[in-house]
Parts: sequence; structure tokens; C-alpha cells
Amino acid sequence: MHTKDSHSYRPDSFANLTSLLLVAMMGASILTLLPLWVGGLSDRGLFTQQQTGWLAAADVIGIFVSSASAIFWVRKVPWRAVVLSGLTCFLLGNLASLGAEDFTTLMAIRIIAGIGCGSAYAVALAALGDHRNPQMAFGLMVAAQVFFGTVGFFAVPRIMAQLQIDGFFHYLNGWLVLTLLSCMLAFPRSQKPEALPQETVFGTLLNGRSLLVFGTTVVYYCGVSAVWAYLERIGLEMGLESARVGDLLGIGFAISGLGSLATPWLTARIGRVPTLTLAMMLQIATMAALIGGNTLDAYLLYASTSIVFQFFWSFSLPLLMDQFNRVDDTGRFIVLCASAFKVGEIVGPPLAAALIINNNFVPVLILGIICMALTLMMAAITERRQIPVAQPAVSPA
Repeated sequence: MHTKDSHSYRPDSFANLTSLLLVAMMGASILTLLPLWVGGLSDRGLFTQQQTGWLAAADVIGIFVSSASAIFWVRKVPWRAVVLSGLTCFLLGNLASLGAEDFTTLMAIRIIAGIGCGSAYAVALAALGDHRNPQMAFGLMVAAQVFFGTVGFFAVPRIMAQLQIDGFFHYLNGWLVLTLLSCMLAFPRSQKPEALPQETVFGTLLNGRSLLVFGTTVVYYCGVSAVWAYLERIGLEMGLESARVGDLLGIGFAISGLGSLATPWLTARIGRVPTLTLAMMLQIATMAALIGGNTLDAYLLYASTSIVFQFFWSFSLPLLMDQFNRVDDTGRFIVLCASAFKVGEIVGPPLAAALIINNNFVPVLILGIICMALTLMMAAITERRQIPVAQPAVSPA
């Protein structure tokens, strides 16, 4: 039962929403800066191409393990305690990664760090789904992640120039300290029932429409993470300097924040399916341009394609995340959104690494195109079979 000051614990309040956005920002931090993480591992020269691909997916494996289980516990545990312990585990994992040179050791450390990160991320997603306007909350989440990446793409390469790959972890830990302080000061409580019959949970998981939504996001993130992991390497292969590539990725990230904020506006005017179609087709066009644009100016080609790709990546996320809310009104299925992200991210980078031969990234781009086309088809099927009862979960208050 809520007390008279229960409003203080709702995700709608400014302080609580700020802490949630910081947690969600850190939950996606490894993927956000994935090209720099992969680039740092590659430049270090200690690992094979395949090992680098698996290390790129290591945090994601841990995040998947903890976030996938959250559907059973996220409405039963004290949120603040879980978030603080999870983020602390993430921070300690980053400290343990400093100077680690053995593949197996580093892989294990990053998986454990991911488990802590994923538990906090799952709580943040559930809380954002409790917001009176979930689509807006998810849009703000993506914007926060974009801000983190924008700063990171300008700052991290310069930090790593002085501290090598350890600078990557120092950057993460600086933000983690800020996030921990914010969560200590303010954090919401669950706004949904603490317990539901187990058959309700399994019914949600086994529902055909729910599985389709989950699979759509997996396919999308397989393609996105495959291309994103090697987008920095693609720029270097085109003859661009590392600093210019990093700056372009940072500029693209900054601009992409507008994408997540524009989604509700455009959806209200042309509908969800046309909006999804526009987003996927333009991402396909950017990858096709990178495949066939050898005769074009390399800087202009890379600048335009990387920026458009990132803009519509952010643009697509609120729509795909909102589908999790629209097929379930228990407030639990949304936590599997993080798991869907991570399954795609686990598969994407290693699959991309296996396709690369002699620094030829065309197969990676083709993989991305196929995944975007499948995503559009699957998401459109979901949108055309909406269940009316789910609508209030995403309607503005």
C-alpha cells in the first residue's frame, strides 16, 4: 500500500526520473561506446579478431543473464538496493579490468561486470515503463544515452591516447560514481503489483505476439551491433584518420538524440508502421551507400552515412521498446527488452568478426541490411495485430 508521500517514489518526479535515466544510460554504456572498446582491443594487439569479437560481447552476456531473469523478480525486490549493488559490481569489474591481459580472465571479469550492470538496467526499464507516458520516458532514456556517447566519442579517444585502454574504464567509472550518488539521493518504487501468479508470467513469455516482439528487437540489434562494432574500423579502412572518425561518430551521436525525441511527433502524424518503414529503409540506404560508394569523397560519404545511421537507430528505439509495453500490461515484460538488446549484441559482433576477411567489411554491411529488412517485416506484423487492452499503457496521462 502506498503511503501519503508515495508520490516521492514515483518515476514521474524529476529527481527519480534523473536517477533512472542515469542508470539506463550506464546500462547501455558498453554498446554506446562499442566502436571505441573494439578499437582499443584491436590496437592493443593481444587478442585475435575472434577473441576481440567475444570480448565485445562479454558484458552483454552478463547483462542478458541478469536482465532475462528480472521478469521473475523485478516487482518483488527493493529497487534501490538492487541498483546500488549492481552498479557497484559494474564499477569494481571495471577496476579489475585495468591491466588485464589474459583473454579468459578479462572475459570472466567483463561477464561479471555485465551481470551487475544488467540487474540495474532491468530495474530502470521497469521503472521507466511505470511512467505516466512510457514512450516519452523511453525517448528521454535514448537521449540520455546519446548524450553519454556524444561526450564519450570526443573525450575517450583523447583519454585513451594517454592511458591506452584503461582510459576507457576510467571514463565509465567517472559516470558510475555520479550515477551511484544520484540513486542514493532519489529512486522510485514499483508502481505495479508485487506478485502475480506464475502462470501469468509464463503466459506472457509464451504468447506468440510477445515472442514476436522479443524476436524483432533481437534481429534489429544483431544488425545494429554488428555494424556499430566495426563502424570505426570501416572509417579507418576508408582512409580517414582515427581522430576524425571519432569526431564524426560523436557528432552523429549528438544529432541522433533528436531522433528519439522526434519519434512520438512523427508517429502521431503518419502512424507507427509508416514511421517504422521510414526508419528501417533509411538505415538500409546508409549501409548500401557504404558498400557502393568507393568513387565518392570518403569523408563526406562516411560523415553522411554514419550520422544518418545513428539518427535513425535512436529514432527506432522508442517504437521497438514501446511494443513491449503494448503487448503486456503487467509491467514485467518490458524488462526483457534489455535481454532482447543483449541477445542481438551477443550474436552481432562475433558474427561480424567471423565475416570479416582481409579487412573487407562489406559482408558486415550486408548482414546489417538483411537484419533491418527482417525487423521491418516483423515489427509491421506486430503493429497490425495490436491488442486494444494494451493501449492505455502507452497513452499520455
